[in-house]
Amino acid sequence: MEKVKDVLDWLKQFANKTSKKTKMIIGIVVGAVIVFAVVLAAILNNSPYQVMFADVSEGEASEIISILKSSGTDFQYKNGDFLVKEDVLDQTMAELVYQGYPTSGFTYNVFTENASLMTTDSDKRTYKLYELQDRIGATIRLFDGVKDAKVTIALGEQEKYALTDEDKSKAGASATVIMKNGGSPTKEQASAIQRLIARSVEGLDFENVSVFDGNGIEVSADSTENAAGIASDGAELARLLEDQVTLNVMNVLTPFYGAGNVRISVKAAINMDQVVTESIAYSTPEKTGEEDKSGIVSNESGSRDGSGGSTTDGGAAGTDSNTDVPGYTTGGGSTGSGVNSETYTKEYLVNQIRQQGTVSPGVLENLTISVAINGEDFKSLDEGELRALVGNAAGIAASDYEEKIALASAPFFEEEKAAQEILPVSKLERQYILMISGVALIIIIAAVLLGLKKKKKKSRKAPMAENPSAAPPPKKREQNEEVINLQNEHGMELKKSIRNFSEQNPEISAQLLKNWLNEGDRYE
Repeated sequence: MEKVKDVLDWLKQFANKTSKKTKMIIGIVVGAVIVFAVVLAAILNNSPYQVMFADVSEGEASEIISILKSSGTDFQYKNGDFLVKEDVLDQTMAELVYQGYPTSGFTYNVFTENASLMTTDSDKRTYKLYELQDRIGATIRLFDGVKDAKVTIALGEQEKYALTDEDKSKAGASATVIMKNGGSPTKEQASAIQRLIARSVEGLDFENVSVFDGNGIEVSADSTENAAGIASDGAELARLLEDQVTLNVMNVLTPFYGAGNVRISVKAAINMDQVVTESIAYSTPEKTGEEDKSGIVSNESGSRDGSGGSTTDGGAAGTDSNTDVPGYTTGGGSTGSGVNSETYTKEYLVNQIRQQGTVSPGVLENLTISVAINGEDFKSLDEGELRALVGNAAGIAASDYEEKIALASAPFFEEEKAAQEILPVSKLERQYILMISGVALIIIIAAVLLGLKKKKKKSRKAPMAENPSAAPPPKKREQNEEVINLQNEHGMELKKSIRNFSEQNPEISAQLLKNWLNEGDRYE
């Protein structure tokens, strides 16, 4: 504490002795150093970022964020737009596109940026198109095994008039990909290239993008068998359905809980198998009663044997007996011993309806929803009412509410967590600035002291040079040198103390400097 007190006293004395002009110079230099430190920190901490994906849906954005975090890629996410550093833009985009992202939004924002006022609309579209083709080609060349890639985009004709019956041409694109081994891109690569181009151009559909290899052979994904285009991808179709269900449920719950107080997660399972079905329906004959459970007989055959004394069927040979079953009756009717046998076969005409059908890919097999509410309870709605609202909005049967809808209510802590993360960063930057200011203050004080010392030495030497007889005697000169040495040693100790104090207490040093500047303003 004594050293600190000594330093403070010395600083006060120095401030009182220092002229107004010197204080202004010190203040300007210190201010310049602080501004330079702030600008330098801002430049180092803010590397240039470029838009990678724009207008990405909320559900897909969470998946992309998890992938980027797992790979350690530095990125920014703002209102559906993903920004990454310029030096890793193409590589990161190629990796995500190869994995099937994005399925919503646009890959580049070239169609939403504004050109200069001196450029016509036609020139804007042409320049943007050229730039876009080059950037997409550069991204495709980052795919594994790709030697070169050329992309050509044909924009569709815009609708200029409201009342017209003419068919407007749609946007289309093609990509020629030359592989290093002279072969063709894989099916996954072709699909990724089509998705990359389709998501980069506004109004361009997936099925209108063609991919060719270096030999001129088309290798477009699903070019011959997928009539539904982009809907053939099960994962993509599931994400589209999940986004739509999330939007429906959010529209229902937002009026009750307000924006930002509801979190919804939807998981859909899509069956992409094409199924061929055949069914046969049999109709019951009219003479078969409702109590007859024996079923419908297609054909029946059997035999009856008899032996010993018996009375056989009588009547003329070839005539029908008194039965409902047609058959050939045997002759005779006498009583006696012997063996007789009879065989019969019956066939029925059975009515039937045969149907065949094909179930196209894209059938919803399962849909589950999880809803989290910000609060201790569900407020004005009870659990049953809330579950019914969610189920109806999602199209889930009432019998499956309990199984497929999960509800939870608890306070959200996202804002508090974000504040805790931001606070240490700003505090650290402030400490750096204060440390730099303290070092600059020490340098300035040392420079001022040295300047004053040199000025005093020159002022002492000047009278002696003009009047050598006025020089002090040797003994007194030695005493003066000893006093000067003691003063220099004391000054060095003070400098050292000031340096240590400034390094250990940068905030106090900055506050003292501020007070000096304020005092100079008051004296003015």
